[in-house]
Amino acid sequence: MRGGMKSFLGYTGAALTLAAAVSVPFFLMPALSKMVAQAGMHIDAAYSGGVIARTIQRPGYQIIVYQPVQPRMLEAIEPFVQIVFQPADALPAQVNEEIDLDGDGRPDVRVSFAVPADSRAPLRGDVTALNGRYLSLTHVAGESFSRLFVRTEKGVVVRVPLNQGVAGR
Repeated sequence: MRGGMKSFLGYTGAALTLAAAVSVPFFLMPALSKMVAQAGMHIDAAYSGGVIARTIQRPGYQIIVYQPVQPRMLEAIEPFVQIVFQPADALPAQVNEEIDLDGDGRPDVRVSFAVPADSRAPLRGDVTALNGRYLSLTHVAGESFSRLFVRTEKGVVVRVPLNQGVAGR
């Protein structure tokens, strides 16, 4: 009888532990999410592209220009400006745009790329710097966080590196 009671209590304890382990994330996740949100944590600008500076409306699509991203200490990236063309499915087959990145009313770069019909096909493009503040890119895809052309579900992301020699002026 004593051995049967030990087995019963052991299996009951194991079942309760398993039930608690399975249900705790459902109860704790909202509390943890709320705690993280209140802590002011956010995705680093090196990954998100930074803060939106302005939106340029074009017929059927828009160009979103972000503020320049400067690397933080110990980040191995170049400073860059992110541009997003969206929605991806509304872009013309060939995009060739002169874009004002710093908001001074004059175009700073010319971005050109062909949009493949297959959304999974690799995307490559060119950036021609129209002044010394930015660097030109030729036939770029996704070489680094600071130099890339990538198609996402929402649009085409282009990152233009800043010329570090003149970017701070």
